[in-house]
Amino acid sequence: MRSFCLGGVWIGLVALTTVSWVNAQVSITSLTEVQRGRVPGEDPEVLSNVYEQFNLDYSSGAFQANGRFEVYRASIDGRSLTFLSQRSISWTNGSAYVVGGNFYGILGRGLTMRAFELSGVILESTFFRQRYTNTQDLEGAQASWTGDQFEVKALAGRPVAGDIPPGYPDSISALDKLTGLGSDRRQDWVAGGEVSVRPVPELRLGGTIVNLRPQGVGLKDSYGWSWLAGLDLTPLFVCAGSESFYGELYAEIGKREKFSSEGHGRYYAGNFGFGAVGLSVEYKDYDNFDLLANDPPQLVREHTAYLLNRNTHILQTLNESGFQVEVVVPVAGLATVTTNVSRGKNRLSARVSTVFDERFIGVSLDALPEAYTASAFFDWGRDELEALSKQRTGGVVLGMTTETDHALELDFELQRGKLPFGGNPWYWDTYASLSWQGPLGLGAAVALDRSTNPSETDLGGTFEVETEAVNFFSVNLTGRFGLYEALLFVGERRGGTACTSGTCYQVMAFRGAELRVLTQF
Repeated sequence: MRSFCLGGVWIGLVALTTVSWVNAQVSITSLTEVQRGRVPGEDPEVLSNVYEQFNLDYSSGAFQANGRFEVYRASIDGRSLTFLSQRSISWTNGSAYVVGGNFYGILGRGLTMRAFELSGVILESTFFRQRYTNTQDLEGAQASWTGDQFEVKALAGRPVAGDIPPGYPDSISALDKLTGLGSDRRQDWVAGGEVSVRPVPELRLGGTIVNLRPQGVGLKDSYGWSWLAGLDLTPLFVCAGSESFYGELYAEIGKREKFSSEGHGRYYAGNFGFGAVGLSVEYKDYDNFDLLANDPPQLVREHTAYLLNRNTHILQTLNESGFQVEVVVPVAGLATVTTNVSRGKNRLSARVSTVFDERFIGVSLDALPEAYTASAFFDWGRDELEALSKQRTGGVVLGMTTETDHALELDFELQRGKLPFGGNPWYWDTYASLSWQGPLGLGAAVALDRSTNPSETDLGGTFEVETEAVNFFSVNLTGRFGLYEALLFVGERRGGTACTSGTCYQVMAFRGAELRVLTQF
């Protein structure tokens, strides 16, 4: 494994020899993740691999520059990767901003375009079996100017195909043979912008437009656009003498034109409150609205509970409509209650449609001694698109902090689910973890994930359907040492969906040991 870590040694030498220029700042971060183990059902033997990501950021006055270098090495031939995956230079002067290279940005609320990154998330391609950071950025240029009454953005770039690792050969590959489209992860082009005005400080009116140029046989250029409006109601409440009230309204209506089949996207939102009581109401209607680099609001609650997070509904921009309502009510001196109702409908054809339906209630107790915390939740619903006919999930989280700042936490969750098929469609999922965090940055946790879901218990390659429960046990150790943060995982991790910041991705199952180290200079 020594050769795997040469990049980490190099990054340390750079940090030690970095020269500080007048009025300039240089920062380096390194993310290293080393694995020794195997993916059950995929790897016939134990493998070793290492992924390293180096980020170099330089700023001097109005200018900034950054670069990202990714290295992946594995003990099996054909998987190694070395690539300069990001580089950019930008200039900021008051309200003006210009960037060239790889950049992030958003038009409106993402209905027509959103480029972003899930920080710290490392994926493994199920097809290429390489590890990398799935960054949904654009490669091109963007310019913007933001004032008190006027805002304008213009951009052009190539979005990334996030399921293809960076640096993978663009010539002959297995993917070429299967699709005939090549494996260039940046084939398409997006150009557009946004203009908005504020005739009064409380009102914002504007619009966005993007020109889509997909590169592929039989694909045609098209346009996507949207009108948007936002209204801050808080000053109106103040003028009416209700200073405890606040609220805002937002609407964005978009359309896709000059395409083989046109589409539309509609999003409406309202947020209201009175003191500590909050209400959020949202509505979505997306039809054939995949615009290459857009990411419309999901309207699906992002859960912190493990079992709920892995069952999060994934938005389908080709056809989905629905709503989300959330209410937060504090009960003075007792607890804070959060309720959420989410619903979505996917029309797959003129006669076939599926429904996503979820109801959530969570209670965080306040009537406890200062050193103790307690919360509980219950969630029920269905997601027919993901073959989940019914689910009932509940859990509790108990915590305490000692006088010497040692923190203990117990998390227990239980789910009863029903599949739309099989002789015995009902299954149980159980998750439990016990964690400790010390005052000096050290921590430890043990976790058990148990399932009777046929997708986990049934072994591939056999005629019979295995039903015996499977267990995934793991130990996690954490530590902070000056410039370093480390996390050691030992055990078995269950594969499936994970969601962060409203975006979901697939995590491969893993059995073995994994060490992650984050270094900041």
